[in-house]
Amino acid sequence: MSSWLNAALAVPLLYLLVARQFSYWKRRGVAQLVPVFPFGNLGPFFRQRSCLGVTYAELYHRWKALPFVGIYFSLRPLLLINDPELIKNVLTRDFEYFHDRGLHVNEGKDPLSGHLFALGGDKWRHHRSKLTPTFTSGRLKEMFQNLVEIGLVLQEYVGKRAAAGEEVDVRELMARYTTDVIASVGFGIENDSINDSDNMFRKMGTKVFAQDLKTIVRLASTFFLPKLNALFNFKFIAQDIEDFMMNVVRETLEYRESNNVVRKDIMQLLMQLRNTGTVSMDKIWKVEAATPSAKQLSLEQVTAHAFVFFAAGYETSSSTISFCLFELARNVNIQRKLQADIDQVLAKHNGAITYDSINEMKYLENCIDETLRKYPAVPFLNRECTKDYVIPGTSSTVEKGTTVIIPVLGLQHDPEFYSEPQKFIPERFSEEATTDKPYLPFGTDPRVCIGLRLGKLQTKMGLVMMLSKFNIRLVDEAYHSKELELDSKGLFLMPIGGIKVAVSTRSD
Repeated sequence: MSSWLNAALAVPLLYLLVARQFSYWKRRGVAQLVPVFPFGNLGPFFRQRSCLGVTYAELYHRWKALPFVGIYFSLRPLLLINDPELIKNVLTRDFEYFHDRGLHVNEGKDPLSGHLFALGGDKWRHHRSKLTPTFTSGRLKEMFQNLVEIGLVLQEYVGKRAAAGEEVDVRELMARYTTDVIASVGFGIENDSINDSDNMFRKMGTKVFAQDLKTIVRLASTFFLPKLNALFNFKFIAQDIEDFMMNVVRETLEYRESNNVVRKDIMQLLMQLRNTGTVSMDKIWKVEAATPSAKQLSLEQVTAHAFVFFAAGYETSSSTISFCLFELARNVNIQRKLQADIDQVLAKHNGAITYDSINEMKYLENCIDETLRKYPAVPFLNRECTKDYVIPGTSSTVEKGTTVIIPVLGLQHDPEFYSEPQKFIPERFSEEATTDKPYLPFGTDPRVCIGLRLGKLQTKMGLVMMLSKFNIRLVDEAYHSKELELDSKGLFLMPIGGIKVAVSTRSD
């Protein structure tokens, strides 16, 4: 009898608690959407009917008349920012209030969570300033030959498929290509997942962003419910991925230090930072020895930074290349114009693909920028308010600890800013075009993606290696008149079933 009584009392109490939580924004005088238990306003994401980036975009399109609106991620209140000027305040002008992402970080129990993307406050500022010299144009120029060599492997592989008349899934192939690039310039590992799909680096990369429920819950809780991670001891990544990365970095560091190996890659610069506390000036790659007690970074910190460069670098670049190839395959006139741009620049450099020649290809840059507009690698941005913030021109206060969401995909598909947003028009980003429009595929200063230049460089290399030698066309002709189907699970934009193209040599 007492258990029935307890249950009878618990139900109305639970109802009152949920009702109070779902009135958070209303009590603060902020317009809010009507939430539904237990998913709040993100039912399509939780029911796996649309990925999180698309869900936020749909909310933006329905409610963009409001400069900001309160929503709920399950029971957690979030603030969706729709107004471009307010977004500039959050990301740049009032950065002191929104410098953190509010992600799960527990370097003791979850060592690889302490990476640059997740760190906040003074820790983020310290590591960001130390790591920034790793990605200078001078450093990338000296690493460039590594990209060329892997690009040639890619080109040879595609040539064989073209000769055999076989179709190519560019989504999978480009993930293998960028995996090899990051393994080389990030870890100093000579990898060949292009020809070996069972390669361990590729397997680990696939697991990081797998579309299974366990991985989706892990990533979603890391982004939006960090206390849940702490409560249930969820880790940023699966244990076998952590073990693999720790072993790779440990073995690489020990081998290089024992054998005085110098290699022009990011790991070499992380070794400099670990041993001396700074990254040296361009052209200096040697690592000064340091006693264990004098190390400036722990093995876990080195691995955390190397891992996030790997995970973010391979996934964002591979998706950008494959989405770009999809659009070029269904817009043949644009494909031919880009090939002409590539041919013209290479002819000036005697056919050599160099750091300078690849950066002279302006239309290539336009095509990549337009791809990132239509298919942003990061379809939403999240920031955590670090101290109470009064929204300019209003009496509304964003409370410390509140997460704000910037719906990047929604903004970049808004016809108010980009006419015919579903069309692929690289000329939007020509030098003559106006640029004062929301464009945030990698965030913006001062928390813009630190590896942006490396990401663009490997994206350019992949596209040049493909388009300088091959023509591509869609296997499924229906996509000439319909949009690419995106996976409804996860946080990011992923095509269902890959992106299949037919490839032929340009002399054919």
